[in-house]
This record gives sequence, structure tokens and C-alpha cells, in this order.
Amino acid sequence: MSDTGASHQVRERYDVPDGVHLHVDGSDVLAWLAGAESAVRTVAADPERLPPADAMGRAPLGRVDIAGDALLVRTYRKGGLLRHVRGRHFRGRWRPLDELVLHQRLQAGDVPVADAVGCIVLVRAIGWRGYLLVREVPEALDLEAWLYGVAGTEAHPLADVLRSAGRAVRRLHDAGVAHADLHPKNLLVTPGGDVLVLDLDRARDHGVALPDDDRLSNLVRLGRSIEKHRLKGLRTGRREALRFLEGYAGSRAAATALLDRIRVRLGRGLGLRMAWWRLTGEARPWRGWQRHARRAHAQTGPSQAGEALR
Repeated sequence: MSDTGASHQVRERYDVPDGVHLHVDGSDVLAWLAGAESAVRTVAADPERLPPADAMGRAPLGRVDIAGDALLVRTYRKGGLLRHVRGRHFRGRWRPLDELVLHQRLQAGDVPVADAVGCIVLVRAIGWRGYLLVREVPEALDLEAWLYGVAGTEAHPLADVLRSAGRAVRRLHDAGVAHADLHPKNLLVTPGGDVLVLDLDRARDHGVALPDDDRLSNLVRLGRSIEKHRLKGLRTGRREALRFLEGYAGSRAAATALLDRIRVRLGRGLGLRMAWWRLTGEARPWRGWQRHARRAHAQTGPSQAGEALR
């Protein structure tokens, strides 16, 4: 089948919008927005040799700079306790392409998500490997760093950042999307104090505003992540939760009622989960401050980096 015919089939199957360029040659699937073709082809040529980037997101990231445009490259990896031995080959739908298409839909609706500009799927006999390219946000830090007190709070107090994070998640839910892995590291705080939602891999797109129970389940997922961090030493509680939920629900009264519902749902089986986190080492004390300290040292010098940790 010709490249044109294959691309047409893929475009229809994945509902790829016209604004996304698509190239399919049987073994490689490349998709990009205007201006990102060179970066996508550079990554596809040798993704294993990309220089590492110490930036947003949970998984290790690569970096590619094309014509002064800094892009971060996320490799699709398997999770769980066996993630280091399960490899990076997948079967089934091409999740990078699904994620890029979802980003385009959400950005068209002004939902605050990362600016995804391209993806790559390398198809082999043992499965596919995938990569997503997103535009870097200089000097941004994830919400996890803010909660642990690594980020400075003079320009943007934590209370304001938490409300911004709540509003970002609310807009995601209003757009009909349930995040598959909602936790503080997937909420990126920009230098302007806005919050972007990251990592929409395996997100469920309902197409219409999320039903109430799905919203609650997603917020409980976030609450469970916070409870894990509390075992690691995070000092946060009801006050911080209410500030986030004020942004999500719009008022203190609505936030209080929502928090009560979340705590009831969260309490189911939490004791067993906490025991498992301790057993598996997932509750080890947080050491992310070391990485953020190195970044602050590189950007501002040793004196200001020290201040960021006080």
C-alpha cells in the first residue's frame, strides 16, 4: 500500500485532525504539527542518542533543539514494579498518536495542557515503541516540588498555585477527560503561575463533560498520591486540599463538601495500600529536592539555590 493510502487509513482510525501532518511507511509512523517536522524526523532517526533533559514529567526525558525551539521527548515505558524488566515495546493501539490527537482537541478548547507538537511510533515484529514531543516551558516546576517547598513562593504563593492547579483539573474534566495517572508531578507550574496538565497517556476521553462519579474517582486518585507523599514526609493536609478544591469547585463551601466525599472514598482500602507502599519501598523519604536543587544552582547560583530550599 502506498504511503498516502496507509496515512489515510491511520488518519481515519485515529481521527487525526487535518492540522496534524502524518507519514506512514509501514514500519515508522510520524506525526507533527507545522514547524515540528525536522524535530520529529531527527528523533525518529536515532531516539536512543538524544541528550537527557532534567525537566517536567515523571519518566526520563530526552531533548532536541531545532532552530532555537527546545522540545522534550518522552519515551513510552511500562509501569509497575517490573517496569525495568518489561521492556518498552507495546502491542495494540499506538498510544502516542492517541495522545497527540487528544492534546490537539484539548488545546483547541483552551484546556491548559502541555504543548504537544509531534509523535513517533516505530513498529517492529515484537511490538511498537513510541515517543511524544512537547514544547519545553523554561523554569517551570511540577506541583510536587511546590508542595515540598522547593519552589520559591514570593511571586506566586502556594495557595494561589494550588487554586490554579484545581482550575486546570476542572477544565480537563469539563472537557470530558479523566486523567489516567493524576498526581502532583503531572501538574506543571509555569513561571507565570499558571498550571498545565501533563502526561495524557491512556487518558479516557468521554467527549462530553465527565460524569460526577468519574470526577470523584479522578480526584481520589490524586488524593491517594498525596497520601503516599505524606508517608514520604510531605507536610500537607486539609488546608492545602481545600485550596486546591476551591479552584476546582469555585467556592470554599463547595470545596468543603467535595473534600468530605473524597475522604470517604479515599478511606476505603487506604490502610492496605499504605502497608503495600511501605513493603515495596514506594514510601521512601522524598529525595526529589536534590534534583531541583541542582537545577536551581545551575540557573541562579549557589546562594539563591540555598534559599529555595529553606
